[in-house]
Amino acid sequence: MRYLILLLFSIISCRLESQQDPAAKEILDRVAAKTKQYKSIQADFKLVIVDHKEDHKSTSTGNVLVKGNKYKVASGGTIVFFDGTTMWTYVQQDNEVTITQPDNQDENFLSNPAKIFTWYNRDFKYQYRGETTIDGIDMHEIDLFPKNLRQPYSRIKVFITKKTEELAIISAVGKDGIDYSVFLTNFTVNREVADNEFIFDKSKYKKVTVVDMRDM
Repeated sequence: MRYLILLLFSIISCRLESQQDPAAKEILDRVAAKTKQYKSIQADFKLVIVDHKEDHKSTSTGNVLVKGNKYKVASGGTIVFFDGTTMWTYVQQDNEVTITQPDNQDENFLSNPAKIFTWYNRDFKYQYRGETTIDGIDMHEIDLFPKNLRQPYSRIKVFITKKTEELAIISAVGKDGIDYSVFLTNFTVNREVADNEFIFDKSKYKKVTVVDMRDM
C-alpha cells in the first residue's frame, strides 16, 4: 500500500531541464497546465504487481482522491488519509490506525507524496516513445529514467490518453525483479471536497486501536 501511494503521488512535480526530449516536454507541459487548474481529482485504480523471480502476479483495486497536497487512498481494506501534514493509515482487518508525520522536506522521488498530476520533472530524464493503442484508446507513451541511479527502479513508463490528455497508466520497472503498474480510470475533477475528508475521524470507527508514531 505504501509503495502504491508513493508511486501514485510522487512521480511528478518538478522543473523541466533543457536537455529533455522536446516531444515529451510538450505533452507533459500541457498535462501540467491542465491538471494544475483542477480543484480536486478523483479516480479509480487497478494495481498490478508482477514478481518475475517468483513468477507471480497479483492484482488489487481501489480509489484515490486528491486535493492540493491532501489525499485519500483506499485499497484492499486499507485507507490512508493525508491532510498535508499528518498521515493516518487505517487497516480494517485489525481495526487499527497508525498515525505518522511524513517528512515533507524529503525530495526523494519515493518520499514526497501528493505530487502526481502536476507534471514537471526534475528527477528524471524522459523520452517520447510515440503513440500506441491500449484497449482501443490512443495514448502517448513516455519513458522516465531516474537521474539518481541509486533508486530501486530502472525506469518509469507512463501512458497519457491522446484525446483527453489524462494520465492513464504508470509502470515502474524494479531492479529487484518486481514491476508495479497502476491503471487509472473514471476520472472526476473539480468535485467540492471538504478538508475533513482527508482526516481520520475516530468517532466513525468503533473501538479502533490508535498507534501514534509521531512522538517515537
